Amino acid sequence: MPGRHYSMQAGDCTAYYVIGDIIHIRVTGAQTSGAYSAVEVVSQPGGGPSFLHTHEPQETFIVLEGVFELYGQDEQGDKYAIRAAVGDTVQVPANIPHGFKNVGESVGRMLLIYEPADPMLRFFAEVGLPVAPDVSLNAVQDSRSGDEILAILRKYMTLVELPG
Repeated sequence: MPGRHYSMQAGDCTAYYVIGDIIHIRVTGAQTSGAYSAVEVVSQPGGGPSFLHTHEPQETFIVLEGVFELYGQDEQGDKYAIRAAVGDTVQVPANIPHGFKNVGESVGRMLLIYEPADPMLRFFAEVGLPVAPDVSLNAVQDSRSGDEILAILRKYMTLVELPG
């Protein structure tokens, strides 16, 4: 039996302020039978989790605006960076060390796709502060301590290097 199409208007999504970035939840596991989820990240220059970390879902990055560096670490422990601009795609397998940073001079946006769907959505809901989808990056203040945020990070991912 065929399913129904799912659609969402731009401003109708759930949004969170997550460690300096705004995450817009675009597609959840409920809409994909748990197969994948998709979020849009809005990141200011210098923003993004540039510390190396791993997590269960594989992650695909598609740059919509701006310039990002996606960091990785190979089996020998050597770090590397991939520069990605508008239209570029970077795929990170599950449990592979990675991070990203907006290295452009303006606000950047990426579409991130997670497979399986829900682990990262649970992370965003726990670590994030709920915000309006159209909130400005500079309008949000997170009063939680670094230790509180670090405890949530460790619950959902392995930190290869500490955020700094």
